[in-house]
Amino acid sequence: MKIWTALLAFATLFAAVPEAHAETRSICVYDPAGRSGDYYALMSKYATNASGWGVEVEIKPYTDELTAAKDYEAGHCDGVVATGVRLQRFNRFASTIEAIGGLPDYGLMKQMVNTLSTSAGAAPMLSQEGNTVVGFIPVGAVYLFVRDRNVDTVPELAGKRIATMDYDKASSFMVDRVGAIQVPADLGSIGPKFNNGDVDACYVSAPAYKPFELQHGIGSSGGILRAPLAQATLQVMLRESQFPEGFVAKSRVDLAGRFDEALAVVKKAESEIPASSWVDIPAATQAEWDLLFQSVRVQLRDEKKAYDGRMLTVMKQLRCSANGGRAECAETKE
Repeated sequence: MKIWTALLAFATLFAAVPEAHAETRSICVYDPAGRSGDYYALMSKYATNASGWGVEVEIKPYTDELTAAKDYEAGHCDGVVATGVRLQRFNRFASTIEAIGGLPDYGLMKQMVNTLSTSAGAAPMLSQEGNTVVGFIPVGAVYLFVRDRNVDTVPELAGKRIATMDYDKASSFMVDRVGAIQVPADLGSIGPKFNNGDVDACYVSAPAYKPFELQHGIGSSGGILRAPLAQATLQVMLRESQFPEGFVAKSRVDLAGRFDEALAVVKKAESEIPASSWVDIPAATQAEWDLLFQSVRVQLRDEKKAYDGRMLTVMKQLRCSANGGRAECAETKE
């Protein structure tokens, strides 16, 4: 009888212990379409998987990128999803994946993302002062949208007004380099400025075409130069101290596995742009642009400290692995 009484007491005590609950953390997610957007949906799937790693992740949608970044910095969120250039001040290495002319196509972009997500050597470079980049979501090649489709060479850009992200050192430098005029803009104002004729050109990726209604700016005389300037990304950054051990590594594997899903959104957006809006540039012009891009990257690395040389070197290796005949492959500038 005494034994049964003791066992009953033990069982009662055990039942009184509350079940362990997963930690709750929040991520500020920038998506121009808010809760209905493709990137919000992608991060929601990631959050579902994260619950199996011991963390309940709350996805907080933002349609204004600056506000999302500020809320993360103020500690209102434990993570943030924003463009690489917006998060540049947190991690220059990660943001350099968006370097001008760095990754000419999506195949090279995927190779780079996989390398960064699985390489033990890359992990330390993705973390700076407790802010750790765990994922790169492709949002498309950045193209130059022009109101006059005849403006398709570097000299013809001189004197043209270009909507320029004033927080983006690289773009500001590039616009100055070609002799164009900077018109300060952000992701919220770039569409209206282009459509209203306040600028002659702007640069965005295809997923921005519909929500920004850029067909109005292109009209019947404008176009999109089919020459990628850079690869835009949304980067997933976490305050690592707020997440359990192993969470960062699992996040990188999960998000890298969503690359094709995100790229499908980009390709769909590109395919929905009328064929008549695209402007193919001559091979000679592309070669001229490649030389300009290389020169700009080197200056932004050495003089402006906007690019991380380690990332530039890896990107050059990828470019030359894909095409060893590139002139840069015999040089040691990057």
